[in-house]
Amino acid sequence: MSDRPVREGPNLGRGPDLGKGVAVRARSDYGLEPDMADEITQKHLNRARVRGAPSSIPGASGLIGSYAFEEIQRQTVRAIRLSLDKDFSLAELRDAQEKLAAHAARHGLVPIEAPMFALAADPMEQVPHEWEWHLFLPVRGKAVADEAAGIRVERLHGGSYLETQTMKGFQDLRNLYTYFLGEFLPTRAQQLTRPAIYHRVVAGLEGDDPSKLTLSVFIPFGMSLREPLRLVTREEL
Repeated sequence: MSDRPVREGPNLGRGPDLGKGVAVRARSDYGLEPDMADEITQKHLNRARVRGAPSSIPGASGLIGSYAFEEIQRQTVRAIRLSLDKDFSLAELRDAQEKLAAHAARHGLVPIEAPMFALAADPMEQVPHEWEWHLFLPVRGKAVADEAAGIRVERLHGGSYLETQTMKGFQDLRNLYTYFLGEFLPTRAQQLTRPAIYHRVVAGLEGDDPSKLTLSVFIPFGMSLREPLRLVTREEL
């Protein structure tokens, strides 16, 4: 067990909350010491890495780092959904949001949260070209689909979520997935609950540079039956 202090996760939800969440005391500084990993550690890292993500060897290029987070609980809500291209642009994301907003207004639906785009995949198990992306608008009212426009009605599942944030835009998401799914959750005997990771644009959507976005990310998690992952450092050998 590390002697590092446990600290409160800061409130990262600068936009409307994904649900009614309650912060809990949580360790947000898991990671290795800033020296090169030994051979045994490297084997762990090779297994515990998002498909296509850079190596997380401390001191090497492509350092993953760690992310502040908060544990929240959210309720299941109804939403209307529109699929996105695998390499969607900010302009396409803005256009999709406008389409869902217009559909909601046309059918008397009341948005209860800001839109979120979701990765419908487990990035630890599926390679990037297999990933699917969807945009969701949580609503209240009798939601109806529009097959011709590609709009479907679905649920956003409730339960336990990790809420975190990155200010480095789309390009940092693989690093973020690697940290939480490949290192942080396994060390606590936890795992991704379902293949659905939600994202909300907090700032930068009006621009055209995806690397300058500020994103809130919501990762559903639960207990795992696997042995907790323990990375062995050189000092412990």
